[in-house]
Amino acid sequence: MKRLLIPFLLMWAAPWAAALSPEAGATAEAKLDRLMEDELGPGETMELSEDEINSYLRYNYAAELPDGVRDLAVRFEPEIGVVTGYADFSRLSAEGDSPGRLLMMMLRGERKFEARVRYIGVRGMARVDIDSFLVDGRDMSGPLLDWLVNAFVAPRMEGFALGSPTPLSHNLEEVRLEKQRALITAADTFAER
Repeated sequence: MKRLLIPFLLMWAAPWAAALSPEAGATAEAKLDRLMEDELGPGETMELSEDEINSYLRYNYAAELPDGVRDLAVRFEPEIGVVTGYADFSRLSAEGDSPGRLLMMMLRGERKFEARVRYIGVRGMARVDIDSFLVDGRDMSGPLLDWLVNAFVAPRMEGFALGSPTPLSHNLEEVRLEKQRALITAADTFAER
């Protein structure tokens, strides 16, 4: 029975495992470079797939992650990005007030996290809201979520204010999250924003 079950599981796992690759990471990096260098043409739409982004995170960006964070992955749903990974919050540098020794003891050591982030980017503006943040399956909400966001997330989102409309940079008109992909569209006419 075991000999029959393993090939069956590998058959289903192989397409997912093969989807992440250094080549897909290089493709994502080239697309992101085009975006950052303002090389999208007027009205041009660029697609980034989950596989490309996750390959980029694994093969191209892993060394850039802050100390204490590993295995970042993203899943796209309509208007939602689900970010998962592992973090040792006691090794991350926090900004602002400490939540207290008890909470820091609870967050010490590597913890699995999942953030559901609502992202809407239209007409040259974007808004980012955190719908939920789970640490080891426990919902972090209220003042605890506010502290986690203010201490660890907001300082790393240069130029973005969570929960407030923020102008899109690089002459972008729209960033739309769909199932398994992100679509990024440049403005029809490039003007200073």
